[in-house]
Amino acid sequence: MQPVAVEEPQQLGEKRIEVEADAESQLIIAFHKPTFPSPDDYVFDVIDMLLADGRTSRLHKKLVVEKQLATDISSFPAPGTRYPNLYVLAATPRDPHTAKEVEEAVYEELERLKKEPVTPPELQQILNKLEYEESRQMISNGGLARNLTEYEATTGSWRYLIEHRQHVARVTPDDVIRVAQKYLVKTNRIVGAIAKRQAK
Repeated sequence: MQPVAVEEPQQLGEKRIEVEADAESQLIIAFHKPTFPSPDDYVFDVIDMLLADGRTSRLHKKLVVEKQLATDISSFPAPGTRYPNLYVLAATPRDPHTAKEVEEAVYEELERLKKEPVTPPELQQILNKLEYEESRQMISNGGLARNLTEYEATTGSWRYLIEHRQHVARVTPDDVIRVAQKYLVKTNRIVGAIAKRQAK
């Protein structure tokens, strides 16, 4: 008996939810994306490292350092990586700024990504960082075993471990613009926010 393959229908419009609570403000913006073996999955690896991977990323420099709208910003795939998933950006607004202000600033950077080609130094920095992270994760037997089993389970082959960087190295500035214009759009996004309840 063959396993049942269910494909989620294409989202036709933005989905939003906002909750008011006795908690610090939070913002999550998610976009539907493909997964391995789609070539666009490798482009998303580049987009992710460019936008939200560490203190040198565009969103950290713009939102946290320059504008000081947020205390942090991060990204992750959800709910997993084996099947088509979501590319998620999560940010914590810096008081007194609101989730709406942070959201608008994120969209400004996404629009920049759709119009301005990524520079060769930025692409090389991504490859250098990727190579460093992969080497660091394999410095121990446990790290190597974890990577081998994860890639075997999610991609069907442990060889993804050595092929991944080669695929990412083939990503061009035009690929980044094309994928950003295709997936990082309003009709393809889900937005969730927690607004801090105002004292009465």
